[in-house]
Amino acid sequence: MDKAIVFGAGLSGHGAKELLEKKGYKVYLVDDKVALSSEEGIKILNEEDIEFVVKSPGIPWKAQLLKVAKEKDIKIISEIDLAYKYVNKNIKIISFTGTNGKTTTCTKMAELLNFAGFRAKLAGNAGFSFAKLVADETPLDYVVLELSSYQLENNPQIHSHIAGIINLTPDHLTRYATLEDYYSTKFDIFTKQTADDFAIINLDDAEFFELCEKRENLKDKIRAEKVYLSKETKGTAFIYKNNIRIMRDLTKKVDENNISDEYVEKNSELLMNVGEMSLKGKHNLENMLFLILAAKILNVSNEKISEFLKSTAPLEHRLENFFTKGNTAFINDSKGTNVESTLKAIDSFDNKIVMILGGDDKKIDNMPLIKEVSKKVDFVYLIGDNAQILIDDMEKVNYKNYKNLKTVENVLLDLKENLDFEKNQTVLFSPATSSFCQFKSFEHRGKVFKELTVKILGK
Repeated sequence: MDKAIVFGAGLSGHGAKELLEKKGYKVYLVDDKVALSSEEGIKILNEEDIEFVVKSPGIPWKAQLLKVAKEKDIKIISEIDLAYKYVNKNIKIISFTGTNGKTTTCTKMAELLNFAGFRAKLAGNAGFSFAKLVADETPLDYVVLELSSYQLENNPQIHSHIAGIINLTPDHLTRYATLEDYYSTKFDIFTKQTADDFAIINLDDAEFFELCEKRENLKDKIRAEKVYLSKETKGTAFIYKNNIRIMRDLTKKVDENNISDEYVEKNSELLMNVGEMSLKGKHNLENMLFLILAAKILNVSNEKISEFLKSTAPLEHRLENFFTKGNTAFINDSKGTNVESTLKAIDSFDNKIVMILGGDDKKIDNMPLIKEVSKKVDFVYLIGDNAQILIDDMEKVNYKNYKNLKTVENVLLDLKENLDFEKNQTVLFSPATSSFCQFKSFEHRGKVFKELTVKILGK
């Protein structure tokens, strides 16, 4: 009997174990908390004939079990690549990565495809195991994969019919030696594509093109047909006079030197007015342009796309307006796990903002956020381990409107006593970092924030 080790007993690990067992493997599940210990796993590597190790994305490469596997020339693969090995190749893969917006874009992509009459499922970093999906043998036309940088490490074999990098901003610098290493890993989403596939390129993402200039070989990784998007008039899907338009020939970009009403009308199709989209904010416009282009590549009608975009609901923990007291709206943006994401959240509101910031120290530059806070945010409550770092940065720009109350509960108790809820204002919970110092995940953090808000401030 063939044998394999699955390292990590989360969703991806359990999905990998189920798929491998269905394919006749004897599987050793290793997880120091809930399964075999790493020491037991290393003993198995030394004593058994192990074909490969399936590494869960959260496992660091410095783990001793992985070092031993490398020394013994035992192949290490991801759950994504394991699932792709066995997936029905008639099912087409649509994959998106990036620093922010992945979950919204991928979730809405799967929803739109089902809305348009296709059979589609979401998997990957969005919280659904791709291997489990393959093991279930669900009849599908498409699988939409949200892929993190962790899932794109180690020469990924996943072949996507449509792939895109939504944006690149600093993150995960505790995992990668340099920012360039982090960005370069994202580019591996394109490596297995062919000329029959499509790569969606965000023309507004300066980091993407700056990296291409620094490392010429990255351009060579994109062999697929390129299609382009922009929140300005310069893409294949683009914005013109506050309308979303799509070039009739998806292989062409707008000729920026020849823009006129007549040119735009002749060469593109009107989809809808930007203001008609149910998902608000510039970041969601960027996300939906990816979705629109992918849908057009798959010949979804403009009518279906616009109908979907006018009615679809926001995802939980992403600028989620979940509670109102007087004239004060409470926004759960727990998915704001980095500076760029929270900057976009701040930009979504025009009224008075009271913010809750802080969590883990991710070793990134917070000054772009603090400068924006000093301009647009009336008051900041701080929580978590990096509170003093944020305070030091706020002092550098002479911003004094803050309190360090350490926990979400303390913040809400202070708001109850001191905030005038009749003012037109927004309480924005967008921490700009992860919070493993206090919570299990951004979902757990958002759930606790919502529950405590209702408990302390009333229904």
